[in-house]
Amino acid sequence: MATTETVQEQEPKRDEDEDRSSRRLLVILLWILGIAAIALLALLLWLLWPHATPSKQAAGYPIEVVTTIYGYGDQPDELLLTPLGVTFDNAGNVWISNTGQSRVEQYTTEGGYVRSLGVEAGGGQLASPYGLDVDPQTGLVYVADYGAKQVQVYTTDGEYVGHLPADEQKLKVFGDAFSPFDVQVVEGRVVVASNDGLYFFDTDGTVVGRWVDRAGGNNVRGPEFGQFNFPDSFAVDPGTGNFYVADTLNRRVVAISPEGRWLWVSGSPDAGGSIQGFWQLPRSVQVGPDGNLYVVDTFRPDGEGMGAGHIVVLSPNGELLSEFGRNGYTDGSFAYPDQIAFDGGELWAMADRQNHRVVIFRLITPYPAPSEIEADKYLGMLSNPADTWSIPKSERPASPASDA
Repeated sequence: MATTETVQEQEPKRDEDEDRSSRRLLVILLWILGIAAIALLALLLWLLWPHATPSKQAAGYPIEVVTTIYGYGDQPDELLLTPLGVTFDNAGNVWISNTGQSRVEQYTTEGGYVRSLGVEAGGGQLASPYGLDVDPQTGLVYVADYGAKQVQVYTTDGEYVGHLPADEQKLKVFGDAFSPFDVQVVEGRVVVASNDGLYFFDTDGTVVGRWVDRAGGNNVRGPEFGQFNFPDSFAVDPGTGNFYVADTLNRRVVAISPEGRWLWVSGSPDAGGSIQGFWQLPRSVQVGPDGNLYVVDTFRPDGEGMGAGHIVVLSPNGELLSEFGRNGYTDGSFAYPDQIAFDGGELWAMADRQNHRVVIFRLITPYPAPSEIEADKYLGMLSNPADTWSIPKSERPASPASDA
């Protein structure tokens, strides 16, 4: 009987333990279900809640160096010295105005030296080469030699051809002097930036047009709309034909139609001997594959080069889009850069003047946005001149706008 009673006492205890375990498991399951429900509700609320989605990924430093050219040897006379000008040809070569050495040099984009121009005594010897261009149609190399006050012309093989202006050209057409800074072949005309504007030559070296202010019958350098003051560089948009001029000492960039009408002006000249506007010293301008303008502002040093820097990107209408390009001596940095060039594909080149080198690089998008400080500086810099032309009224194309 004792054994039977013991078994009967143990069975209710076992049932009671099983009930407790079941209740405990049920509680745990309810907790899990509750937590899952809360998590599901939180996820649902997060999905339904409006979020600020960034318009584009954060931009990094957009300059990727491909090649750096210091010269073709280690000796002092084999190095680049204060290079100012640079351009590409259609064969994929880069041409450099080695200004401090008084010559032009041709390299491959990998940095291989090819030849030098303008080193022979006599005709064609260069003094202070600056801007240069290679005409893809004729294969001629045009070099703006501001020291010699001529544009020197060579074949791509290095043979000297001649100079502009022609010997018969009356020099009074140039006002107070001819100082060629930049040169490009545009629709069969050789266009040259001089101290007071742009001059258009035929292939014989005769001036057939000029975009300068001639108030009172004389060429005039000045700050007014329609005037220039040592424009160091210009570029032509192959799509629209518009000219973009780095009007250097007026500290502005000017857009001009193919007919010579001023479309817009970015920047303002000095006042009271001090800089008034956004630009410090714009010395070069180039049209990129996106149709935007890439302006080199030499005196815009920035250690980071993100949101400010030497390269300023404008839209074709003159709006500020980006700034980048750090100041310094390391790879991808620049010290008082001058002319910039684009090969029409993916490569850019910069005449890095104070670093005595030319840097070939790619640009990586997206570009950094301008810093708030730089964007604020640019406010009010864009002007739309009313009926301003760089040619006399008698030479303007017949249109309602030109008669205004």
